[in-house]
Amino acid sequence: MSAEKYLSSRALDRAFTCTAARIFARKALATAVSACGLAAGGALAQQPGAMEEVVVQGIRLSQETAISTKRNADSIVDSIVAEDIGKLPDATISDSLQRITGIQVRRSAGEGSAINVRGMPQVLTTLNGESYLGAGSVTTVQPNFNDIPAPLFAGADVHKSPTASQLSGGITGVVDLRTHRPMDFERGVTTAASVEAQTGRDSQESDSALSGLLAWRGERVGALLSASLSNVNLANYYMGLAGGGSHAGWSGMPSEAGDWGYDVNGDGDTDDSFIAYQGHTAYNQFTERERFGLNGSLQADLGEGLDLVVDYFYTDMDEFDRRAGISISDKWQQWGWATPQLSSPGTDTINTVQVYRADGRRLKSYSEMRGTRSESSNLNVELNYDNGGAFTGGARLIYGEAEQGNLNSYVDVDMADGSQWGVDMPNYPGGAQPSNPGGYSDPVQSIVVDYRGNTPHWSGVPGLVSDLDGYAIGALSSENNYDREGDLTVARFDGAYEFAGGGFFQSLDAGLRYSDRNAENEQYHLLAPIGDDGCPVRWKATDVVLSGSQCSAGDGSGNYYTAGRPIPLSSFGDDVQWVTDFGGVSGIPGVYALDPSAMDDVLAFQDSLYPGNRRGVVPGQSYAVNLQETSTYLQANFAAEIGVPVSGNFGLRAVRTDLEVTQHVVGSARDYGAPEVDGGPLVSERSFTDVLPSLNLAFDLRDDLKLRAAYAKTLSPLNLEQWGGGLAPSYALNSETGIFEVIGASSNGNPELDPWRADNFDLSMEWYNGNSGMVSVGLFLVEVESFIESGSIAMELPDQDGVVRRTTDVQTNVQGDGGELSGIEVAAKQAFDFLPGLWANFGVDANFTYSPSDSGNEDLDGEELPFIDNSERLANFVGWYQGERLQARVAYNYRSERVVAFNQVWGTEGLTLMQEPTAYVDASLSYDVTGDVTVYLNGSNLTGETEEYYLQWENQKAWQSVYEPRYTLGVRARF
Repeated sequence: MSAEKYLSSRALDRAFTCTAARIFARKALATAVSACGLAAGGALAQQPGAMEEVVVQGIRLSQETAISTKRNADSIVDSIVAEDIGKLPDATISDSLQRITGIQVRRSAGEGSAINVRGMPQVLTTLNGESYLGAGSVTTVQPNFNDIPAPLFAGADVHKSPTASQLSGGITGVVDLRTHRPMDFERGVTTAASVEAQTGRDSQESDSALSGLLAWRGERVGALLSASLSNVNLANYYMGLAGGGSHAGWSGMPSEAGDWGYDVNGDGDTDDSFIAYQGHTAYNQFTERERFGLNGSLQADLGEGLDLVVDYFYTDMDEFDRRAGISISDKWQQWGWATPQLSSPGTDTINTVQVYRADGRRLKSYSEMRGTRSESSNLNVELNYDNGGAFTGGARLIYGEAEQGNLNSYVDVDMADGSQWGVDMPNYPGGAQPSNPGGYSDPVQSIVVDYRGNTPHWSGVPGLVSDLDGYAIGALSSENNYDREGDLTVARFDGAYEFAGGGFFQSLDAGLRYSDRNAENEQYHLLAPIGDDGCPVRWKATDVVLSGSQCSAGDGSGNYYTAGRPIPLSSFGDDVQWVTDFGGVSGIPGVYALDPSAMDDVLAFQDSLYPGNRRGVVPGQSYAVNLQETSTYLQANFAAEIGVPVSGNFGLRAVRTDLEVTQHVVGSARDYGAPEVDGGPLVSERSFTDVLPSLNLAFDLRDDLKLRAAYAKTLSPLNLEQWGGGLAPSYALNSETGIFEVIGASSNGNPELDPWRADNFDLSMEWYNGNSGMVSVGLFLVEVESFIESGSIAMELPDQDGVVRRTTDVQTNVQGDGGELSGIEVAAKQAFDFLPGLWANFGVDANFTYSPSDSGNEDLDGEELPFIDNSERLANFVGWYQGERLQARVAYNYRSERVVAFNQVWGTEGLTLMQEPTAYVDASLSYDVTGDVTVYLNGSNLTGETEEYYLQWENQKAWQSVYEPRYTLGVRARF
């Protein structure tokens, strides 16, 4: 059994805190956490004659429990408990974790997903104190809790200053998720269930969620089973540059002299450049998520001081992202196709653009369906020993499996007849046929896209978009799909020895741990066999001519066939939809598009148009990584009087890492968008050893005032793609030459990159106003020794015909020189129970984090840039009310601007992609109809927050992501 488990004087203090809290407790809420069980770490439950546990509910007691946990921890810890997860208006655990000081959240379809701690994504996730393998992080380090049902959890702890006995793997923090266990509940049978109805302002679907728990606790044995099932449909919108979403790769820097040949901004010369986009687009996206989760637990007292714990945790999520909208582009012909109508100087020679006149050759509608399946299972078996003597110990085995697959299908539906880029009459085995006979024949469509204001405005969209006969499929593809799978095996042994006599050294902890983590990533495109020779084709498009040197199709007289055959949109019948919902974009009357749900079965849809699709594995993005860690630790726990009581721990953790990376050599290019030839595996092996010292001190200056100081050296592995990924070029067809030209590339993998390493310093002061109030102020400094950052390097890459014609910017990961992240955290929790009358029912939970950082990068103005994804300022405010039956809460979350990516926009160095500040408001209201039945109403993102992205300057808008408000009505019952 680990040191935290034995009954110390601190645990007794927590027990008395629980006793005082009993006056607020109610009877048997199955989904709440036992305050005593959490506070004493389960130790009291195992002691004969110990006080009976109290199961608690209510905002007040959940806050008191979080305060007690922080006060009595042996390091710097912040917590949430089941009440916070179950009754905050939060869709995911990430949304609840964002209420904790220093936690930053990124959203996916409006729900919280990936998190940072103190501005960094290198965060270790554990489940009940040990490693957890989730489907959303098979190949990554950053936690992503998108697929995990929140009702399954009893709470979560965020450890910000590590101890030697804790796992290494997080630079700025460890998030420990805690599931329910049967000994957390009263003896006998406990059952609970909740039913929810959900909807959104824009999706207007009737969604539902159901969760339940059944627990039985006997005198020496307990068993528990809980489950959660939900289905949600989330509306979210995108408007801005084509190809964005995580970077601005489809943007360029044309010059006046080279692209326009005249003085665009009228300053008397042609020396200036403008930021330009390959295309402008607006689409709606409806994301459907079906989540299922299961948690089972068995606890047994085997006698002679032996306790057995078995936990099983399972998650499954199916996600469908369905998009439909409009786009205008110039078919990759030139960057200067969209003339700036209104621009502003960014630097002396670079101009930002607020209004574009898009004279594009191609106006199209666009539909995409991206399906993701995620599944994980984690099994924990532990045997703990505590026979009342000085020695306690434990052995633990963990096995986890997780997999995630992503498969997409998209169609470009042209409104042009193809003459604009020379494909109005392509050749086919039956002779030449018009690619889109009803399409418009004008050379360009001139549409003005105005990015000023809250949302973009399009003007000049022609009335021809209302003629369904003018629509035909111009391109069809399924690309950049992936299958990821991983497994994790852990064996560990821990022991603790408590010294008698009350000397300086209170106890000594030691342990040995071995873990073996495997992960594989296979990225692929679907390739259809076209022509008599079955040429493998990725882009089934009307401008893909089968004239390649490796495989061709034609009539033998020099007339080559086209891969994409004419397919009118009207042939899809009821699967055609008229799209008018663009999330606030004005000026677009509507557009016909293929209903994305028609592509839910991607392979069947692709085969229905072009039979025989098979996988074409992308060697540059397919890899395998084996990460083995052997670690041991020794930790001394101490207490003394040096004018004031001081306690703490110091220790060493030694970690040996054995890394094996299997990459694939990228061979020669292939025709028609097929992946490059796989040149075979390349296996790299390396080992490194890290010694990680840690020190935690706590000075009890007064009974209510605690000073903490901590130091630790921390270590975190890279995202596995950063070790295993290869070079992946991107191509686009130049219709004038017929050559697929390389337009960019990415290269993520380098087995020689070092892991993240840092030195962490913490200093905090905590004042406790009884059991229901706390104010803390903390200073932290993270000195990053080595880190990985996104960058760009210039490489001479060949086009698909093997000829090198230009230098191409390659987005890749580079080894940084290190940097610093420092800041201050201020937090306050207070129940106003000292006020008279109704005011005693109110309380607040507020915090603020200021964390400036220096990544070592500068923007084009010479300004220092922070770490990627770090917001300098973060604030939370929760105001709550708890009466006898009525509970209410309003929560506000703010994070300042953040860097999304460095070195964006082709043709320049230093342009930075940024996200503007965001603020989210959530609220909840619940009423106890009886002691066992509660009805509640939750609202999330009540203000309909829009996430704004820009390039370097705020007036160079890149794109917007718009999320809808969500509303939940539910009933919770316990028996």
